[in-house]
Amino acid sequence: MKIRALRVLVGLALAVAGMYVLYERIEAPQTQVLGPTLVHGRGHVVALTFDDGPNPFVTPGVLDTLERERIRATFFVVGRAARAHPALLVRMAADGDEIENHTDDHAHLNALLSQAAIDREIDDAAAAIVAATGKSPRFLRPPFGARDRAAIDAARARGYTVVTWSAMLGDAPSGETDAAATVAGLLPEIHDGAIIVLHDGDQGRDTRGGRTYEAQAAVTLIHALKTRGYRFLTIAELART
Repeated sequence: MKIRALRVLVGLALAVAGMYVLYERIEAPQTQVLGPTLVHGRGHVVALTFDDGPNPFVTPGVLDTLERERIRATFFVVGRAARAHPALLVRMAADGDEIENHTDDHAHLNALLSQAAIDREIDDAAAAIVAATGKSPRFLRPPFGARDRAAIDAARARGYTVVTWSAMLGDAPSGETDAAATVAGLLPEIHDGAIIVLHDGDQGRDTRGGRTYEAQAAVTLIHALKTRGYRFLTIAELART
């Protein structure tokens, strides 16, 4: 009996592991299984994108960097943060940066139990962006890259293109030295047409820690990409390549 019970437990564990691997493959940023997703463009260009803001402790430094480097980026903003800090969205728009939808509460869309909940996450974030800038977003990046057919259909019904990424900067909460190291680790993942993710916030929260190194990381990354001859586009521009 003990051996049989052990075999059952092992079988269940293997089944769960297999389902998790399958889920990870389906949810991978580059997959198109669930519906069309923008992952990269063409040409010797990149799109620099920032998720999870705006954040009063991080976003101003990122905007300073972009302005100084004469680069326009795309910000996938969280609705609750946009409502809390509309002036930062106004500055993004004035600088020529693109402002797009990252849901209202940084929700894992696959975990929501109803279509109405998915719709609210998308629509409330869009309303916050329109209230601050007068412009409607055209692209949706689901938090964590999590998307299922219901989320894809909700986005398409609103005229959105769903965007994931080609490369993402990892966490380096210890400071600038770690930020430089993570940028060095990121560079081999960047190729022509890449969509690159950094973060200027912490899931829409007004926290100081966790992402404060990103402004310096952005400087390091931009300089490295300029050295390699890359041109910087917004997501809307990249989508047309």
